[in-house]
Amino acid sequence: MRDPYAVLGLSKNASQDEIKSAYRKLARQNHPDLHQGDSKAEERFKGIQAAYQLLSDEDKRAQFDRGQIDADGNPTFRSGGFRGQRRSSTSGFGDGASFHDIFKDFANQARGGGQKDDDPFSGFGGGFGGFNSNFSGGFGDETHPQQKGATVNCWLELDFSEAARGCKKEVRLPTGKKLNVNVPPGFEDGQSLRLKGQGMPGLNGAPSGDAMVEIHIKPDPMFSRKGNDVHLDLPVTVPEAIMGAKIEAPTIDGPVNVKVPEHANSGTTLRLRGKGIKSKDGKRGDQYVKLRVMLPEKSDKEFAEFVKQWAERKPYSVRAKKS
Repeated sequence: MRDPYAVLGLSKNASQDEIKSAYRKLARQNHPDLHQGDSKAEERFKGIQAAYQLLSDEDKRAQFDRGQIDADGNPTFRSGGFRGQRRSSTSGFGDGASFHDIFKDFANQARGGGQKDDDPFSGFGGGFGGFNSNFSGGFGDETHPQQKGATVNCWLELDFSEAARGCKKEVRLPTGKKLNVNVPPGFEDGQSLRLKGQGMPGLNGAPSGDAMVEIHIKPDPMFSRKGNDVHLDLPVTVPEAIMGAKIEAPTIDGPVNVKVPEHANSGTTLRLRGKGIKSKDGKRGDQYVKLRVMLPEKSDKEFAEFVKQWAERKPYSVRAKKS
């Protein structure tokens, strides 16, 4: 894989917020669903995912910056020995360095540089020189430590109503796997859904990592959200506002009939109880419908003349100064 910083278009001192922002932008632009049949776009998407996996993990990022792992997360070998520790030649491996020392260094590096004094051959009865009765042809469990698989990250875009009501959607993971996932009601933009065991496979029998699915909600032309309440601006005609009427109003569950009171002004708000978003305890918020009185789209001379005559007979002020 290319340098992950270059893949995301970032400098090496980029913050985690900058990394996340760059990933979101590039993942949206290169998502395979937007480029059906384009193998190059799919490869770019995989590279973007892999770069984000490495740089969003503080430990792996630090190891990469120190040169301990490559862009694919594999341990690096440096000239003159492991981790740059030169060993001059004695017995073929270095000055004073036994075959046991070389493998001990290798095992420590595979762990990420920690546990420097942990001897991977200690289970063989006094080190590499003496094998115990449990030896079965390998180097023992300590040379191949178990490690849980890495967490993978991806994103899923939902309509407002899908996020509000909950839904079942297909998500494509960075591993190439496609899953149908159940999104519970009430997810907010930027929240993540954890899929246990759907990340990268573990090493040597360790459990797989998880997948974190970040939810993105597309802006809706009608609905907005405040807490668990849904808000909606609803246009009404002049006759409906003056005389009152029963009209249809959209909700996240589908259209319902509402009553517009007589003499309703723009800004008059109707409350629809229980038509909001369901919370974790099962209770639902409300929907608030704000009325917007709209004039006819086209100019009507008859209507304009009527209003002029009425205004001359019954003038009134809506901007009176308050003392």
